[in-house]
Amino acid sequence: MRAQFFDGFDFSQYKFSIVAVEHVNDLFQIETFGLHPIMYNEACLRGYTCIFGFNEDKKLALHKLLTNNNGMPAPDIDGAAAVPFRSPAGDLKYELHHAIDYTGSILIANSFIEKYFVPFGFQLPHAFRKVFELTFDHGVFVQVDDRSEQARQLRIEYEEPVGPRKKVQIRLGGLMNKSEEYGFDDETIAQYMDLSYDTKYLFT
Repeated sequence: MRAQFFDGFDFSQYKFSIVAVEHVNDLFQIETFGLHPIMYNEACLRGYTCIFGFNEDKKLALHKLLTNNNGMPAPDIDGAAAVPFRSPAGDLKYELHHAIDYTGSILIANSFIEKYFVPFGFQLPHAFRKVFELTFDHGVFVQVDDRSEQARQLRIEYEEPVGPRKKVQIRLGGLMNKSEEYGFDDETIAQYMDLSYDTKYLFT
């Protein structure tokens, strides 16, 4: 296992990485599209990555989905067919405008600070200089808050990346010693992804 590909977010003409989600399971479930991806590359354990943004009504939307379907035929999504595309997530790409009915916050970030790099999972929010909290009500974009100062304060607390890394290792238990060639069960992956996008790093 190694550092994972982020989901992306197109915001204010810039590309950001999603670094935390308030309600992880409510944002996106790939199974609802009839897709059943497998791990395609160790840099994308869950087998898919998304790019979100806004539609014309300023509502949250899925713009791009990179994935695979475990060698099975890929279904259309909102009438859009998958096209061949090679990425760490798989061999399929969807170009979409799929509305997401999500209520809660999402943290997006850019300007990564290399010294805070963690060699597995998603990087933590305070490892970025620019952090914004986007709030949605049933998919409608209602507020943006600049959380960059909170991230800076956390960097003072976690001056070295050893602290957060050890916290992750404790939560993951014996996972890091498990051979990747045997794969991971659904429960382990669910715990891993929940940890990766947990908003506790800025909301405590």
